[in-house]
Amino acid sequence: MTRGLIFGQDNVVAAWAFSTFKIFPTRVDRAVGIVETDGTLIGAFLLENFNGYNIELSYYGPWTTTPGIVRSIARMALHEFDPARATVITSKRNKRLIKALLKFGWRVEGIQRCFYGKQDTQRNTGVRLVMFRDQIERIAGVRIRNAAG
Repeated sequence: MTRGLIFGQDNVVAAWAFSTFKIFPTRVDRAVGIVETDGTLIGAFLLENFNGYNIELSYYGPWTTTPGIVRSIARMALHEFDPARATVITSKRNKRLIKALLKFGWRVEGIQRCFYGKQDTQRNTGVRLVMFRDQIERIAGVRIRNAAG
């Protein structure tokens, strides 16, 4: 099964993710869609809240990504944002994803209580993971030199 990526359709991809996964719409800096060969959206990477140094990454579409897709997202993030770090927040209950992210080089930075709801429960706790520039470049398979470095 060959999958592809859609770049340059940020609003369409973000709207699909918000609607499909019933997510509160937020401002998105970039959205990359994952599509089947027929063009059907099956997944989305949302890059959000870039502050000049940190970019937050959200992923929607379980079982839709491949190492090549991850490499492409890392390259795009480096070229378009030049981040010093990237962060991901996921549910504390999502042990499988946390374990996978740790294998890729992400590190647990902390937890965020009440991230998914008003009550402080296991269900509403988010785990914040971080990946720094050198690991992003390793995954992308490139080394980007910026003015400072």
